[in-house]
Amino acid sequence: MRGNPILQIGVLLTAICLTGLLVAAVLDNARQTDPVPPVTSEELPPSPVVPTLLTLTLSAPAKSITFTEASGRIITFPTGTGLEIEEEVELTIRNATWTAALTIAWQDPTAHRFLRLDFEPDKLKSARLLLDFSGDVSDHLIEANFDPGR
Repeated sequence: MRGNPILQIGVLLTAICLTGLLVAAVLDNARQTDPVPPVTSEELPPSPVVPTLLTLTLSAPAKSITFTEASGRIITFPTGTGLEIEEEVELTIRNATWTAALTIAWQDPTAHRFLRLDFEPDKLKSARLLLDFSGDVSDHLIEANFDPGR
């Protein structure tokens, strides 16, 4: 290279400084922009109480059906001679899971019975539980999972 070495060093240092300022400006601009939130197919409600259509299908008429949630809330269903009960209820859902203690008294508790629960919560995955009992049940723990990944 020809020319004054001091001038060459000055030009080189100026180029390095300008490149550093350009990189710093780009990085600062990238830091200031808000990150894009991840796109989810379903958004979870902000409240743990979720409106849910719950359908109970019974193998025989029941005298009483009660769910006691972990929070202490009690959900009671009207019974009669019908074998299918459809109710709009609010469930306390945490971490896409609902748990409760089921108490059911059958009109004829001597025979083998089953109960099918179909959950259709707002903005969450549906779930179905099939429970098999040999008679009346008290405080039977049940869990419904609404996590779309499971």
